[in-house]
Amino acid sequence: MNFFDTIISLLMSICMLLTGFLDSGTPKSSANVELVKEEKLLFMDAMYSGQGVTTDGEYFYTSGSITAFGLAGIMKWDAETMECVAQNTDAIPDEYKEYYGHDHVGGISYYNGKIYAAVENKAEDYPLVITYDCETLEMIDIFNIEPAELLPDGIPWCAVDAEKGLLYCSPFHDVESILAFDLETMEFSHTIELSRMVTRIQGGEVYDGILYLSYDAESSNTDQILTVDLSNGNVEKLCSRTVPSMAGNEAEGVTIYPMEDGSLIHVLDYDKTVGVYLRHYKVVEE
Repeated sequence: MNFFDTIISLLMSICMLLTGFLDSGTPKSSANVELVKEEKLLFMDAMYSGQGVTTDGEYFYTSGSITAFGLAGIMKWDAETMECVAQNTDAIPDEYKEYYGHDHVGGISYYNGKIYAAVENKAEDYPLVITYDCETLEMIDIFNIEPAELLPDGIPWCAVDAEKGLLYCSPFHDVESILAFDLETMEFSHTIELSRMVTRIQGGEVYDGILYLSYDAESSNTDQILTVDLSNGNVEKLCSRTVPSMAGNEAEGVTIYPMEDGSLIHVLDYDKTVGVYLRHYKVVEE
């Protein structure tokens, strides 16, 4: 990080410090889920944690971008202590930043020792998936996702389906189908037509044959976790979450993994008042 980036980061950290003691209230959710715990991320931690989240059960991995300052990174956290154990604060290669305008690391997904990250450029016409080593967070491979016309407003998220050897993604707005790509080659495979249109999808993860999606309501703090039956494209609302925030909240990435504390759903919330929360929910049997 150069001197200018350091100064900008310091100024942003001071601003976050001033708001870091604010608390907008207690989150509420529909009856079928229950909040187990939450972590508040501030300063540089929040900068690289405001977009995507995934886990291997032992560690959480987060991604974040501050496009105005050219910051894009990935962090690795101990799942029990939430201590940062590794970080990559320059996650997009210079070539792609300088020549193609890539500036945004979005949703991420874990599989077999790798992090798969959805990466966009400013024009949202050159979607990438970049893989990173889980131990070091160093980049492994870059894949151009083609045809780019399938993603007319960028690639906000991606999710690995290990059982089927596929990677799923979608556009951000007006999503009528999920796009499936071969996990090894990233060649386009097929589409899964959805039972209804969804929009503003910020993150996804596959668990037990079901695709979970994080939906961010544009003008409301009540967001949803949706499920997609990958066998037929049927879309259901799993739960709703009302997250108080004085300046507004954006639901971001989601990952699904059963933890010892009973939590299963782990979702990032960008609270524009105080920073970023990682919230953990358990499913309550009715």
